Amino acid sequence: MGAIAGIFRSGIEGLVGLFDLLGPFLGLSLLSILSGIGMLWVVGKTTPQKVVERARNRMDSAVYEIRLFIDSPKRVVISLGRLLSNSLLYIVAMLPAFVILAVPLAFIYLSLDARHGREAIPVNEPFVVSVQLADGVDGRKVSFTANAGIEITSPPLYVQSKQAVYVRAVAMRPVDATIFVDLGGRAVTKRIVADPNAEQMAPDRASGIDLFFSYGPEDSLDGRITGISVPHATKDGRYLGINMPWWIWWLVLMMIAAFGLRKPMGVTL
Repeated sequence: MGAIAGIFRSGIEGLVGLFDLLGPFLGLSLLSILSGIGMLWVVGKTTPQKVVERARNRMDSAVYEIRLFIDSPKRVVISLGRLLSNSLLYIVAMLPAFVILAVPLAFIYLSLDARHGREAIPVNEPFVVSVQLADGVDGRKVSFTANAGIEITSPPLYVQSKQAVYVRAVAMRPVDATIFVDLGGRAVTKRIVADPNAEQMAPDRASGIDLFFSYGPEDSLDGRITGISVPHATKDGRYLGINMPWWIWWLVLMMIAAFGLRKPMGVTL
């Protein structure tokens, strides 16, 4: 499972990385529009379009009847039943597209959030590095070192009940550096991003199925260390002069592209 997750993450990371060349705003905006077009194409290829169109038409008709016969409770109840049944039919018909789109959109979200949704680690403010260990590994043997610009400011703390090791560190200046986690002579690295101008942050490094849910571009871990994380605060972006989370801008443009091109592409939503 970890290998499959790694392949997906690497492929999506390579795809999303192409848009970094355009800058944060243009890159995100273009990717949002292309995501909408891709979503529309998948819907058109994987859903029974005649069923979707019929269900949509009957839903519209039921809503119109409810408004038209609002003074007739019996007709309203009948129309409401038609609305609910055709809504269910619509959801079932669209389900294949939802299932197919869920995985790539989730990976795109994780890659974009590391670029647009996270603040850099603040300079001269302590932060905690959390290391998750595999069962049976003795955390008392874990040690830490770091590149220039990152200072380890506490001894490692091993919490056996959580099978985790914690250490406090501080970024002395804006850097994109590395912490080395050593366990019995074998070191594992973790990227530390304290540079606010970095293209992307790196909150997590994970392994196995956890890679599906981790944030950041780093490769999968494999062995006695199963996860390493550092805190990155969330941030809002500014799009067209409005403060909003990046993912709202992503969804808005994606929906505009999908609904705006549905007729030219011959797809019913």
